[in-house]
Amino acid sequence: MSAIYDTVSQYIPFLRKKTSVSRDQALHARPMRNPLVQWSREADGDVHLRIPRRADRVAKILCKVFRAPEYKEIVLDEVGSGVWELCDGDRTVESIVSATSKKYKLTRRECETSVAAYLKMLGDRRLIGFQLGGRRKK
Repeated sequence: MSAIYDTVSQYIPFLRKKTSVSRDQALHARPMRNPLVQWSREADGDVHLRIPRRADRVAKILCKVFRAPEYKEIVLDEVGSGVWELCDGDRTVESIVSATSKKYKLTRRECETSVAAYLKMLGDRRLIGFQLGGRRKK
């Protein structure tokens, strides 16, 4: 029965089992930027992200019909830009929280909550990924 469930859940997303990560594992995860996302820091200090559109056949047809642009652009504010630049794959979430709390003079607890929510949002949008476990291989 388990083999059938695993096979079916590959094709039906809402049937997939949710993986749970402990707080300690989450703090030691290393966020990395998606290599497909182009980004640049502008003169005003904000980071501009350029996200390419899908390249499959359906997306190409829809983009021709609706004249969609090649890229979607997102502008991050000062705090978001700072966190984005720290997501290099070498730093852990814990070190990003520490750096952000020092820079903006926030308590550890409130900074951890807001940075975790922001990183979760970036992860849900597939702008970053998380490496769990050991050191990053170079």
